[in-house]
Amino acid sequence: MVPWNQIFAQALGFRMNWNDPPDSFHPYHRLYRRTVYNHLETLLDRNGLEGFHCVRRAICEMDKISQPRGIYYKILKMVFRRNSAATDKWHNATEEDCKLSITTCPFSMLEVSTYTDF
Repeated sequence: MVPWNQIFAQALGFRMNWNDPPDSFHPYHRLYRRTVYNHLETLLDRNGLEGFHCVRRAICEMDKISQPRGIYYKILKMVFRRNSAATDKWHNATEEDCKLSITTCPFSMLEVSTYTDF
């Protein structure tokens, strides 16, 4: 079993920890896509990448996959799908916007190895 503070550890060198102790964790707390996108954008910005373009690149790449294969791609497809108007900032992208995001962000969610260490 993975310890609670290593759940978000990634092989990419990014790490996200909770500021509160584990007894403050609320398992029924709603998690919104706009919050995930904002946090992911901030995390990528702090690591020297263009967070906005990387999130939009992931969305653009997921839109091109019609039938995802494997659990990793299915999870990415669920996370980066359009569900409400709250995420229009990232989802309202033209083909040129997607090309700009792909050239601006050197990081692709599709290129992450699904065999990362846990």
